[in-house]
Amino acid sequence: MLGKGGVGGGGGTKAPKPSFVSYVRPEEIHTDEKEVTEKEVTLHLLPGEQLLCEASTVLKYVQEDSCQRGVYGRLVCTDFKISFLGDEDSALDNGGEAQFKNKIIGVNDVPLHCVDQIYGVFDEKKKPLFGQLKKYPEKLVIHCKDLRVLHFCLRYTKEEEVKRIVSGIIHHTQSPKLLKRLFLFSYAAAVHGTATDSRNCTVMFDTPKDWCWELERTKGSVKYRTVSVNEGYRVSDRLPAYFVVPTPLPEDDVRRFQGHGIPIWCWSCHNGSALLKMSALPKEQDDGALQVQKSFLDGIYKTIHRPPYEMVKTEDLSSNFLSLQEIQSAYCKFKQLFLIDNSSEFWDTDIKWFSLLESSSWLDIIRRCLKKAIEITECLEAQNVNVLLLEENASDLCCLLSSLVQVMMDAHCRTRTGFQSLIQKEWVMGGHSFLDRCNHLHQSDKEEVPIFLLFLDCVWQLVHQYPPAFEFTETYLTVLSDSLYIPIFSTFFFNSPHQKDTNMGKPGCTKQAFDSAHRVGLVSTV
Repeated sequence: MLGKGGVGGGGGTKAPKPSFVSYVRPEEIHTDEKEVTEKEVTLHLLPGEQLLCEASTVLKYVQEDSCQRGVYGRLVCTDFKISFLGDEDSALDNGGEAQFKNKIIGVNDVPLHCVDQIYGVFDEKKKPLFGQLKKYPEKLVIHCKDLRVLHFCLRYTKEEEVKRIVSGIIHHTQSPKLLKRLFLFSYAAAVHGTATDSRNCTVMFDTPKDWCWELERTKGSVKYRTVSVNEGYRVSDRLPAYFVVPTPLPEDDVRRFQGHGIPIWCWSCHNGSALLKMSALPKEQDDGALQVQKSFLDGIYKTIHRPPYEMVKTEDLSSNFLSLQEIQSAYCKFKQLFLIDNSSEFWDTDIKWFSLLESSSWLDIIRRCLKKAIEITECLEAQNVNVLLLEENASDLCCLLSSLVQVMMDAHCRTRTGFQSLIQKEWVMGGHSFLDRCNHLHQSDKEEVPIFLLFLDCVWQLVHQYPPAFEFTETYLTVLSDSLYIPIFSTFFFNSPHQKDTNMGKPGCTKQAFDSAHRVGLVSTV
């Protein structure tokens, strides 16, 4: 499974500990406080990034050290990240031979969006922190969405600095936010006009030309065509400006229910069969309205059943497959296996680790996704049958399964450029609600479901089993998962192309996450 040091979550390969890093105990800091101020490490800020608060004489515990030794330094919070600046940073930069390094996020940096939970330790008791505090902790524990756990000792930090740093971190990581207050916009304004990397050949699917190219590549242009009925988002703010439908389908049908009930093309197999998706029509109580919907759908199905189209098999994902609640519940159990605070907790978990892993159901969910994708590939390839994926908004499980099928069946999607284009087509233009599913604004925990991370974990299984079939490795998948929480890439921070274009302007004004995976600081070959 995709992970930092084994199973789970996003991140990088752990760098070896340099032998010349000076580790100290908490009580040793107090006597050397003067020396601490003399060894401050420079804080590097991105364009548009601002320092909000900081605290000195903070000890970052070495988690694997049962003696609770660590590295002293400064803990800072900006409007982009939490950073620890200590001797360890300079040691890793100068002498540590890191196998994986990201130039944007250092080993001691946590993007604010990557913080999952914050805990304080009061008299050796750990409590979750939120809102205004009456008492401030002596230790701070940060659980990250990439499954890291960071421990900081504040016992010898000045009281006023403890209040500022703890309150600042809680406020900027836990409080509900407005979209325009995300760091993404500050960064975009600061780098406005900067040239993008010309080597990035990702197809963005924001022009009819891109869709026509994909149709030609997959030999689907005979039976399907690109429509511009939603140009300017006149019909639906859920759909992209351009998409592909069966050739005989009238554009008036697309307009009728704001794009609902329309078979949208995803991909064509070499034998002519195709993978389609459809968002369900809104549920109506009135008998007359229900009859109108039934008549409309009957006409749609007649259109896609007539020659030259193959027979159609419908997969109703809303009722006959996984629910979003199942995925959310399984992942919550799964991630607890990695968010471990101390060695005793580690050994307690280690004894029954495999049974706990199985009981989380996360692996079973991955198995069910891969099994369903294989069933669809058999329909397309062996049975020469079109497959229509049906879901309420066609933006969650539709994205997942259509992407998995294409990774399995299309060698182009297993190249780095092809994989990036696939994500752009099926997830970004497909209207996956990254903003809500990643809970970037902290406005609804119920909406937070790791659908995209589930997809990456499924792909990890395929990469692990068939490495020669892929142009990329698990490190590349890890960089993509990290990009979910780095708000300088607009790719994963909006719910739809309409929302992105409305708030960011024309495409190309901000970096794409795929630039990050392509060139942002990988030391190893990915």
